[in-house]
Amino acid sequence: MGKTQLNALIIGAGSIGGLIDSPASDAIASHAHAYELCPSTQLGAICEPSELNVFAFMERWGEVQRYFSIDDVSADEHYDIVSISSSTASHFRDLTTLLKRTDCSMILCEKPVVASKEEFHSLISALQNSDKKILIHLMRRYNKAFIALSARIKNDEFGKALGFQGVCAKGLLHNGSHLLGVLSHFLGYLSAIKPFRASYCNDDVCGEFGISLKNGDGNISVLKSPDYSLFELTIWFEKGVIKVLEGGDKIEIYSRIPSSTYEGYFTLALHESITTNLSRYALDSVEFLIRESDQTCSEIFKEHLHIHELIFQAFIKVYPS
Repeated sequence: MGKTQLNALIIGAGSIGGLIDSPASDAIASHAHAYELCPSTQLGAICEPSELNVFAFMERWGEVQRYFSIDDVSADEHYDIVSISSSTASHFRDLTTLLKRTDCSMILCEKPVVASKEEFHSLISALQNSDKKILIHLMRRYNKAFIALSARIKNDEFGKALGFQGVCAKGLLHNGSHLLGVLSHFLGYLSAIKPFRASYCNDDVCGEFGISLKNGDGNISVLKSPDYSLFELTIWFEKGVIKVLEGGDKIEIYSRIPSSTYEGYFTLALHESITTNLSRYALDSVEFLIRESDQTCSEIFKEHLHIHELIFQAFIKVYPS
């Protein structure tokens, strides 16, 4: 490991930890792939209880130190940056342990940050007051195309937001958090999530939700696990429309133009199509965490914690028990 490189640890060496892609993949989707390609990092170890996962991981990414869990990493060993890609049920234990360590100054945690409202309320104060640089992996937040578009929206290029409609699958907490992260990035502070026609689904909630943000209101639909990926968002502005398509791989911007049919009326025409290169999301996130200031990461982290808090409040509204 080079002197200037950060020693990286992955907790959870399954799919998103290292088995969702390989060194030959065009996509950079796993944390292992990100650490291999990031010039500032060197993967030093994994925490993984499954022997099958360990074998598959090291076949792809080479031999590294292996622990069964974060509890097996002694206080004398030092890791600079840590990815939490373990099962959601393990996040609370993993975060609690990492917050107590004197190393591990940077943490990238897969969403959701914890599994339940009880775990969230137990841990939120320690997370908010930690001096570590922590980000939740709501990956579109760290993509350069999304960051640039957010700046254009805030600079009033498109005028006032008139409304929005988003759709995703597999639960408000697990995938809806991604959608809410984009909306919060584009339209400001999330103030309310109002469930209607919502129900329990696979330890999460699905259905229709009214969303209120600082600079706009609208609705999102969270569908029950279709057999395909689904993530789309349309935002209507005074001067045009922004569409996030294909999971965020493509963004289309439509401008208002005079109608060729009806005098005095306006229609919409495709003005700009943006390829986001979202498939390199794991590397984007790792590089963002390393590059950006403590203050910037702290503000984003607290924004995403707030999104989680409102999601857990929505859980209570859907099933109060």
